[in-house]
Amino acid sequence: MAGKYRLPVLPIPNVVFYPNTALPLLVVEPIYRRMINDCIEKNLNLGIALAEPVGVNTKDARWVPHKICTMGKPIIIEELPDGSLKVLVRGLARVRLKDIKQNIPYMIFDAEAIQDFALDESFDSEGKIERLSKILDQWVLDFIPDSLERDSFYHNLVDTKHIVDYVCMFLIQDRELRQLLLENMSLIERIQMLDTLLPGHYPMNEDALVGRAIKEFEHIEKIASCAH
Repeated sequence: MAGKYRLPVLPIPNVVFYPNTALPLLVVEPIYRRMINDCIEKNLNLGIALAEPVGVNTKDARWVPHKICTMGKPIIIEELPDGSLKVLVRGLARVRLKDIKQNIPYMIFDAEAIQDFALDESFDSEGKIERLSKILDQWVLDFIPDSLERDSFYHNLVDTKHIVDYVCMFLIQDRELRQLLLENMSLIERIQMLDTLLPGHYPMNEDALVGRAIKEFEHIEKIASCAH
């Protein structure tokens, strides 16, 4: 989904949203309820970004969005008596936030879609995709008890990218790792990272030692790239 967009952005702590998933939200704050309604009235997509605290120990403490995030299409499921909104956001594309165009009442950025690298047709997953699919199947059985809801979930599970993105969102607990996976533009590398992070038949979360090693490697790689 290539292109450039004028994108309202909702930063949320601890949430990393992926393109091939759906995210339920309860929107309570009036500013963000207005944002959702504006998106629907103007047929705009919505950016959901992992929020990072800046100036935590100062009077200017605030949340800022990561520059790589996901845009999706918001759908209002229900408006509650207090005005809060139950919203489902269907992921469309990974984007890079560029210049900020508006701060008040909510943030709007210029954004551009980011595509995955072309898939190497010679890649042999060696059963990795099948194993991730089985892990996701077990998660669905454990956490979606309603059979109709499970059927609806599987109806939208179309291809490998859907499986990979949902495994990232549901089974990786560390938010930094989830953000690193979102920012990685190689589907093959994401599959390999998940296979390493999630050992065994049904891991409930990632291997902490492997996770720390991946984060350290990525940090060193960024420093090295800046040095050159």
